[in-house]
Formats: sequence, C-alpha cells, structure tokens
Amino acid sequence: MTKADQTSDPNGGAKYINRLNKVKVLKIIRTAEALSRADISKISSLSAPTVSRIIEDLLDEDLVQEIGEGESQGGRPPTLLKFSDRKNFIIGLDLGTTNIYGVLSDFDAKIIAEIKTPTHVEEGFAGIMKRTSGVIAELIAEPSVANKRIYGIGMAVAGLINRKRNIVEFSPDFHWHNVDVVGALSKTLPYPIIIDNVTRVMALGEMWYGLGKRFKNLICVNVGYGIGAGIIINGKPLYGPLGLAGEFGHITLEKDSPVQCDCGNFGCLEALASGNAIAKAARQRLLAGERSLLLDACEGDPTRVTSETVANAAKEGDPLAWEIFDRAVEYLGIGIAGLVNLFSPEAIVIGGGVAQSGDILFEKVRKTVQARSLNKISSDVLIRPATFGMKAAVMGAVSLVLNEVINLNHNQIRVPVPVQAAEQQ
Repeated sequence: MTKADQTSDPNGGAKYINRLNKVKVLKIIRTAEALSRADISKISSLSAPTVSRIIEDLLDEDLVQEIGEGESQGGRPPTLLKFSDRKNFIIGLDLGTTNIYGVLSDFDAKIIAEIKTPTHVEEGFAGIMKRTSGVIAELIAEPSVANKRIYGIGMAVAGLINRKRNIVEFSPDFHWHNVDVVGALSKTLPYPIIIDNVTRVMALGEMWYGLGKRFKNLICVNVGYGIGAGIIINGKPLYGPLGLAGEFGHITLEKDSPVQCDCGNFGCLEALASGNAIAKAARQRLLAGERSLLLDACEGDPTRVTSETVANAAKEGDPLAWEIFDRAVEYLGIGIAGLVNLFSPEAIVIGGGVAQSGDILFEKVRKTVQARSLNKISSDVLIRPATFGMKAAVMGAVSLVLNEVINLNHNQIRVPVPVQAAEQQ
C-alpha cells in the first residue's frame, strides 16, 4: 500500500473510496459480537453489493470469519460474521529498564503466551536489543503459533520517540541518544515493528480495550521510574509534529528546587514525584540517620529501598515513609490538575508501578485535583487505575499493531509474513 492510497484523495478516486469503506466495515465488525451482511449494510449505509464485495476481501485476508447462521427473518438464515482471531497474532513488548516483558496476543487481546526477562541496562543498547530479540524468538516458537500469521510487533519504550525519523531520540532511563530500535531488530526479524513512547502506548491500550470504549477524551498518566502522559482527544492520540508530545514529567513544578531530573533540569515533576524520586528521597533521609520502618524492610541497607517499599511502610503508618510518599503524590495531583484544566478530559487513567500502591495514591490525587483545578472542569472527571494494571504498556503495544491492521495500513510497513515462511528465511 502506498502513501497515496492512505492519504485523502481530492478527486475521491474509486481506490481511495473503496479503502475508506473497507475500513468502515472492518471497524463495525470488530466492535460487535456477530453481524450479518445485511446488518453491516444497515449500520454503514453502504449498499448490499458493496458490503458483500468488501466482506469477500476481508474473508480472503483472514481479518473476518464466518461463525454460523443467525435467526431467519422469513427467508434463508443469514451468515454471521465476526472479527477474526483464529489465525492472527500480534507480539507486544514492554521494554522497561528492569524487565523486558513480551506477550503473544490474538486480535481480541487474549494473551496466548508471555515472557519476562531482566533487561540489564548495563549491557548497553546492543545487549538490550539481543535480549529483546531473544524474547521475540521465544514467543514465535510457541506451538500455538504454528501455521498462523504474526501481523507485527508493537513496542512500548521509555523515551522520546521521533516519529518522523522512527528512532528513540532520547531516553534518560536507558541513557540512549538517537538509537534505532526498529533498525536493530529488523536485521533478524521479518515482521513489521512499531515503536512508541510507553505512556502513549498505554493510552492507546485504554482506547482500544479499556475506557476508550466509553470515553473519547482521556489522559493516561504513567507513574513508574519516570512520569509521562498519553493524551487522547476525540479518540485520537496527541503526537505533536515530531511525535514528542506528552512529556508531562518534565514540566517544572519547583523553579528553585535543588532536585535535579535525569533530563538535566531542576524541579521537574518527575524529579519530585516518580518512583525513582520517592526511592531517592527515602534513601537520602535514611542515610542521614533518620529512623523508620524502612530500615527493617531493606534489612538495614538504605540503597535497597524502592518506591514500593516506601508505599508499603506508609500504609503501615510509618511517619517518614508517609511524609515522603504523601508529598510526592501531592505534586502528582498538582500536575494532573493542570492537565485537567488544559484538556478537560472525561477520564484520567493512572498506571505504572507507583500506581499499584492503590488507595493511598488515588485518594490523595483525587483530593488534590479537586482542590487545584477549576471545579466546573474537574467535577465530572473520572480518575481511576489503568485497566490492565502492570500489563497496561504491553497491551498498548499490541494495540499499536492492531490499529494499523484495522486501518489497513499494515502493508505499508511490510507485508505480514506467515510463521513458516519466517522460519525458512
């Protein structure tokens, strides 16, 4: 498929119109349990011959399957159709600084297999790519994949993803500058590979499989080692001209702060409220001689303290842990209040490791957002945990590929390769 086929056709050419109709029909089928050709014609306002022609194409491409007969309305029972999940798989990867987490998923987001392996950031870019290739190879080797098709590999990566150059322009978490993840992996893999910023990927997962089914304007905030935001407006992700939008963690909240962020600035939200920031603050105070339940939790070694350790101690009523965690979450709430005022979303979804602390985080965030944002904007905003918890990023990575399939863009990247063919290469 060429770029000309994907962009708007000022002359309304037949090829372009057919593609638009095909995308419309595929989206209708995906969102329903089962539909007949007559149902699709009615919903889409397309003629019966047009729908029948499109369905035949989609059946040939294994994107749609026939699942039996519906109830007769007086004549021959209609054949029912559904979105195909029998022969089509997607690989999703969450490339984190601690672990590389990979899943093999069908088109309905059902996980068939999953693998988690340590990242070992100290091995550098080449070492991480080798480990990533190993995870992908294990997923491809799953027996359930035999004689089926892998449509592509979606990857969630922490960092600034330049969509024009298709590279990771900067990742403070990995200490990467201008690295080509797709190029490195494509040397040994015959599948389409799509990468995007981890938080925007989480937001895409919510849009496809989670709250996006109810809301078209939502923001996903990822609070883990760092902090980012994926912004969905009218059902579409906000990228910016280069694909760098959403660096929520790098807004300055304390202009005179002595706390330096990994980006080089001082007083960033990420430097004050991320998991890394929470752990650092606790370590510093323990090393300065303050007493806390945290010392027992880390067996007397402050360097072993994590944000999870701090959250657990705070829940147990430890004053030091509570002060550190509560202060960080208040900063987070102030930042989210700013997002609410700017974008007036219907929902805010919070994911990442720190969000797993539960009510101790969400109650404080909700309270702070109500206090710091305009009431007329924030009063109806839903604030809730990510639908898939710690699997939010990897399910979003699956949605990266599914989005291309549904919009019939997958052939632009590379024609999908059946597994048997891949093994022969």
